[in-house]
Amino acid sequence: MEIEKVKINAPTFLVEILEEDIKHFNFSKSGLYNLIFLKCALKFRSNYSQELQFDDKKYIQVPLNKENRKLFNVIIKEQPQLNNSEIMKEIFLSYAIMPSFMRETILFREKLSFVINSQKEYRVLKIRTPDGIIEGRIEKIFRDKIDNYFRIKITGKDYYFSQCEIIS
Repeated sequence: MEIEKVKINAPTFLVEILEEDIKHFNFSKSGLYNLIFLKCALKFRSNYSQELQFDDKKYIQVPLNKENRKLFNVIIKEQPQLNNSEIMKEIFLSYAIMPSFMRETILFREKLSFVINSQKEYRVLKIRTPDGIIEGRIEKIFRDKIDNYFRIKITGKDYYFSQCEIIS
């Protein structure tokens, strides 16, 4: 039987990180949850929950898309000592304990590689930004010192990396 949703009694710390990333990356809850699961499921470390026992708990529900349901069933078989909720909680905690730029690197690995290569090759890109569509070369990719998310500088102005879309 395929599991469609997993309910987690998650530490408040985890919920706060997820809410921050949902807002910053402009994802739906389900979209971010499924992306985290897909990108982090095979390399999670168990026992983070034991280290966060002091934190208040909140329930979150993770609706799994079709691809992730299959992967979750594989992981369940590999982790018989953990129940469904514990497995999902550990996967999400392994994501949440990283600084924001590392979480962003995991979620946007392909896009980040493309932008880094484009910068090295001095390619002119057309990019949709919160200010509209701009065309130019990536001048700099850097970590914002205040919130630790990536920013890119193009045509003298910088934008959050995750809030830009490469058009061509």
